[in-house]
Amino acid sequence: MYKPRILIADDETTICSVLKRVLEKEGYQVDICHDGDTAVKMASETFYDLLLTDLKMPGLDGLETLRKVSADSPETSVILMTNYSTVETAVEAMRLGARDYIIKPFIHDDIKISIKNALKDSRLTRENRLLKDELNRSLNLGEFIGSSEKIKDVFKLINKVARTDSSVLITGESGSGKELVARAIHRLSPRSKEPFVPVNCGALPAELLESELFGHTKGAFTGAVANKTGLFTEARGGAIFLDEIGELPIGLQVKLLRALQDREIRPVGSSKSFICDVRVITATNKQLEKEVELKAFREDLYYRINVLTIELPPLRERGNDVEELALHFFKMYAPKINKKVKTIMPSAMKLMRNYHWPGNVRELENVIERALILEEGDQLTPESLPENIIHPAAGAQSQAIDAQLSIDQYVKDFIIRYENIFKEKEIARMLGISRKSLWERRKKWGLERQSAKRNDL
Repeated sequence: MYKPRILIADDETTICSVLKRVLEKEGYQVDICHDGDTAVKMASETFYDLLLTDLKMPGLDGLETLRKVSADSPETSVILMTNYSTVETAVEAMRLGARDYIIKPFIHDDIKISIKNALKDSRLTRENRLLKDELNRSLNLGEFIGSSEKIKDVFKLINKVARTDSSVLITGESGSGKELVARAIHRLSPRSKEPFVPVNCGALPAELLESELFGHTKGAFTGAVANKTGLFTEARGGAIFLDEIGELPIGLQVKLLRALQDREIRPVGSSKSFICDVRVITATNKQLEKEVELKAFREDLYYRINVLTIELPPLRERGNDVEELALHFFKMYAPKINKKVKTIMPSAMKLMRNYHWPGNVRELENVIERALILEEGDQLTPESLPENIIHPAAGAQSQAIDAQLSIDQYVKDFIIRYENIFKEKEIARMLGISRKSLWERRKKWGLERQSAKRNDL
């Protein structure tokens, strides 16, 4: 698991050596230096969770070191140590962002508690920010819903791979819920208490993606006015989810491969790499095997991320899951939209079950939200559904009706397709013809009238 990295800056070599030994026994990674200038330089090249700095040192003093490190690396917590205790100095240290202010000589247990509290505060701050980021980019797909055999197989795989620390590749069409699978794996894993950081590799320009993933140092490129913590560092101890991994530029694929092989990352502009303990989960809607053949995706990276694979079925292959998901989204959105809609009409549900859902779960969610906004009655009716669900062949011909068929053949096919879903008056209205015209066409084609089959007119 992730070991926090601590930098000790003190011109007293004995104190540095003793503290390093004590803190390494506590499970921390510890580096030391003996002046403020070196501390600032080291903090600019390597990310540290905590800087433990003396107040009086050659060159930059502790307060100036605190100010520069906090400006360049705001994610780094700082504790100030000093032999000279004054109220003014303590106030200034806190104003500049120090987590604590310790008076020498100190008891080892006291400084261990101070460090533990500083790291805890830093972690909570980071988690709160990450949570806000996740809420802002949340897909609102809800929890996994479904009882079909195909989705049950996915659940079984999630439980198996979650216990491991291996890389996982999730495949499936857009909108099928790949991020939900990744979150479920993380939630069930030993890393569940650490951050889960999602990244859409196709949403960022190639020139910015490396900096987003691995961070950069101050001055690494135009506009880099301060050190930036990358998303791999944000996810330290937890998991990073790289969605649309097939969109990753070839040059960046090499650096990702190195991160996976060596568990080390190097910020843009830095000459040093540092260990970053992160589980990597990836996803794609592309066929990466073909991308490898086309030399658009590195073969070695493909095998590195494809240790374990979960293939997510499209919604059209999940049977009754459509109904379960529709009811789930209905219950989720109805109170938010403040509508008095109480149920989904069976005919509307049947239409949704028969639809092929090219946009998968995400499309179904959008359809339910839209229908609730448009619905005026106390039931969600077919009229509130999009035209492409009510009338699949409108605009573009559906797969079941060839584009070259005549209008008469189209009308006949439509009647046969929906006669068990809608009443005759509803079918006539959707076709834009009168009920009399509908009866005449039924007679012409030898189709039995509904009134002869059921008394619901």
